[in-house]
Amino acid sequence: MAEFDSIEALAEEMKTKLDAATTKKKVIAVYAFNATGKTRLSNLLHSKGENWEVLEIEDWEILVTENGDPIAIQSGGIKTLCYNAFLEDMFTWDNENYILRFQPDSWIIKLVSEQGLEGAIIENFKDIYYSHHTKIEPSFDFIKWEVTFKIASGDDNSATNIKISKGEESMLIWSVFYTVLEAAIDAMNTSESDRTTSAFNDLQYIIIDDPVSSIDDTKIITMAIKLIEAIKLYQGNTVKFLITTHHTLFYNVLVNSFVRMRKKSKCDFESYSLSKINQKFELKIQDDSPFSYHLSVKNTIQTAITNNTIEKYHFNLFRNLLEKTSIFLGYNNWTDCIKEDGNKEQLKQCLQTYSHSKLSDLEGAELSNEDKVLFQETFTDFIQQFHWNN
Repeated sequence: MAEFDSIEALAEEMKTKLDAATTKKKVIAVYAFNATGKTRLSNLLHSKGENWEVLEIEDWEILVTENGDPIAIQSGGIKTLCYNAFLEDMFTWDNENYILRFQPDSWIIKLVSEQGLEGAIIENFKDIYYSHHTKIEPSFDFIKWEVTFKIASGDDNSATNIKISKGEESMLIWSVFYTVLEAAIDAMNTSESDRTTSAFNDLQYIIIDDPVSSIDDTKIITMAIKLIEAIKLYQGNTVKFLITTHHTLFYNVLVNSFVRMRKKSKCDFESYSLSKINQKFELKIQDDSPFSYHLSVKNTIQTAITNNTIEKYHFNLFRNLLEKTSIFLGYNNWTDCIKEDGNKEQLKQCLQTYSHSKLSDLEGAELSNEDKVLFQETFTDFIQQFHWNN
């Protein structure tokens, strides 16, 4: 465990870790307890290598450029892509007109407009928001600098200019950043002479701070899966990734995947927990074991069973839980944790199929009743067999 007297000292340490020499892509995940200053940490890291000055406002440190823009970039190109609360502040919900307005002079909106990324944003939003019952679609207007929303159900339930929830607003803003992230990774995988934009030629860091506020667990898992897939696509090692969050499930979905990638020598991954005790910041290394993972996953699955909302991604979560249990008990294989009966092979097939499906498959057609019943019965047997507390 490392201890730091200030958030600035912690930021310097995190930058040192990010900059450590490696031949693989560098990914660091930090689980940050409440009131540990992770947003300030992301801002301070965002400032490294950029021409920032720091303004003190009521105990908050807001990183701004000489023009006063908290997220603006230098003309030399983007060195850091950063998602945090300040990026969200570039968007303002107009509750009277049901419109999400955005700052026309912000760097990210300029990039979206210049690169024609609005179509990809809409598709990414649909991927995250996916619902069997409601289909919300955003529409961008770069003349009025606003986004409107509609329900496109193809029947009498269709509606235009609708009000959206805070969670849906957060998903749209994340979709904007995520689409730019995809564009950046695509550019970094392409030789400079063939790139459609030079905006990412100087990119060094991608910092993501808690994109999961006001969002339910189903969509949080979707966001984590999509983020993992995007990072997997990056082929280089010069851009470093830092992800901080207070959400246990989001953190553990990331850790579970990146640990597997590290074991296959596909990334250089580190995970930490951050806490603040007696005005000191404590950064603790997390090993490969789950960080309250088993409890979070167990509760998520049980809630889905109780509410009859089992979906394909729950099979993926169940398999992760079986893997962690088998490791803890010293079993040779996660399948050893499944009760020996006539349904074992069928369940193994379901778990393997849904655990390795692409995101589009995970969120495609609804599960059959037979698979749902099989899942519920097997999970109940698992809980009873290993004496989990209810």
